[in-house]
Amino acid sequence: MTSSAAPPATGAPYPSARLRGVALAVLTACVFVVGTAEWVMVGLLPRLSASWHRTLPAVGSLVTWYALVVTLAGPLVTAGVLRLARRRALLVLLGVFTTGNLAAALSDTFNALVAARMLTALTHSTTFAAAMVIAIALVPAARRGRAVAAVTAGWNLATVLGAPLGTWIGDHYGWRATFWTITALAVLVLCAVAALVHPPIPLQATHPGEEVRGLLRPPVAIVLAIIVIAQAGLFTAYTYVAPLLQKVSGFTPSAVTTLLALFGLGAVGGNILGGHLADRFPWAGVCTLLVGLTGVLAAFSLTSRIRWAAAVTVLILGVITAALIPLLQDRALAAAPTAATLVTAISASAFNLGVASGSQLGGHALTTGLTLPDLPWIGALLAGAAALIAAAAARRHRTPVPRPPCSARAIGAELVCWFRGRSHAPVPRRDPDE
Repeated sequence: MTSSAAPPATGAPYPSARLRGVALAVLTACVFVVGTAEWVMVGLLPRLSASWHRTLPAVGSLVTWYALVVTLAGPLVTAGVLRLARRRALLVLLGVFTTGNLAAALSDTFNALVAARMLTALTHSTTFAAAMVIAIALVPAARRGRAVAAVTAGWNLATVLGAPLGTWIGDHYGWRATFWTITALAVLVLCAVAALVHPPIPLQATHPGEEVRGLLRPPVAIVLAIIVIAQAGLFTAYTYVAPLLQKVSGFTPSAVTTLLALFGLGAVGGNILGGHLADRFPWAGVCTLLVGLTGVLAAFSLTSRIRWAAAVTVLILGVITAALIPLLQDRALAAAPTAATLVTAISASAFNLGVASGSQLGGHALTTGLTLPDLPWIGALLAGAAALIAAAAARRHRTPVPRPPCSARAIGAELVCWFRGRSHAPVPRRDPDE
């Protein structure tokens, strides 16, 4: 069978730039809607608590169970749909996603709402994976990183735009209106995928065993370990960034909201940067950004005490963490080139596992007597460990083939060109594990 990661045949040219751009925009919108459905629950919890007459921890279980289903069931669902062509699988998943949100809007009991959310969660990782594989098939190999960044931008837009907008709708028109809105958007996205997303060759079904075998490689485990540890380091501090900025930095709640939006804006720019680095300096970019994340988290323990320095730190943190996402996703795809769909779903689960682990670690640290300013340096230790693992992986995958220098100076030159709106000449991809 044709691998899901197979490139187009010579006789099947890539779509024109315009058609490719439209298709990538639709796939980004697809991920945006799915991401919004996940992140909006945090803002809706007070409304749900009042509506169902339950405590915040009780309705907060909606967030917890959603994350657990995504982490545990996502890879299993992905394996189950591998026998479908990727575009058809995406359409089926969007249909189930739409049904889940419609059921949430119509739910008449809290348990019915929980069941609707669990149904929606089943589609989360696999929808992302299918969209990612289709996006990669639309572009030449040398632009894979930017295709990955285009899809992952949907997640960033969901946190910056989707979740706040969904919360606003819930506050003004009720939480059911939020789910009706998501349902309507899901229908639009489903129709757009059916009409506008056409890979240059059909991405055929694969046998689950074929993709599972592709995952049984040491590089896959290494990349997944980097994802989990790096995300755990970030969310050890970021989970509690709001109280940190209020109680330590002295910002008002409204100012904290503005700073979180600043984080989101930095994330949008970082996502674009990460796509460019993934195409030019994949492993060097991962290592450099992880070192940067380590330094920024360590500094946050000090800069959190100075308002302007805390604001700058939040912005930089947004850029670095978002830039890492397409880079790490690209490395996961490179580590398992014959298992693109399954490794994308599992890496999404790895990101969620890192979030849960970091949140738990941060909460445990506070219960043992540590203070809010201590959390960033704990996260820095984990980020530093991820950087060491990445450095070892980068050294292992070095090849004697001539290539542009991957020094800090070379990456710095790329950053300068990126900020000026231009880039160096494209660097052809070689080995998938470069």
